[in-house]
Amino acid sequence: METSTTMASGAESQRIGLTGWGIFAAATLIVIGAVNLVNGFTAIQHSSYYRTDIVYNNFTFWGWMFLIWGALQLVAGVLVFARSTAGYFLGVSLALVAAILWFFMIFAAPMPALAGILLSMAVLFALTRGSEEAF
Repeated sequence: METSTTMASGAESQRIGLTGWGIFAAATLIVIGAVNLVNGFTAIQHSSYYRTDIVYNNFTFWGWMFLIWGALQLVAGVLVFARSTAGYFLGVSLALVAAILWFFMIFAAPMPALAGILLSMAVLFALTRGSEEAF
């Protein structure tokens, strides 16, 4: 009887608690991932929807990059909702890289870049604050 109680409490201790910050980060990752998937698909299939004077000129390459990036963000958001440590690490990695990439866009598109940096930093904060047990 004692061993079953010990095993049950050990299994509960491995489960990561999900706070409001964690829910915010997971939901934001899923929404941003879905937007990136749509943008990637549009860039691949209908590049004429985008103006030709934007920073990107190879829409097929960037379309695939946005598709992959969006899929990774969706996976990270779902894993955070599932309370997986891998989701937190993947989400932090994606948010950090996204903030750096948005920073390089600051002179080409200042307002979207600033919004992207702030949103990436909010996700980064939410993931690191959302569950101290994950780290």
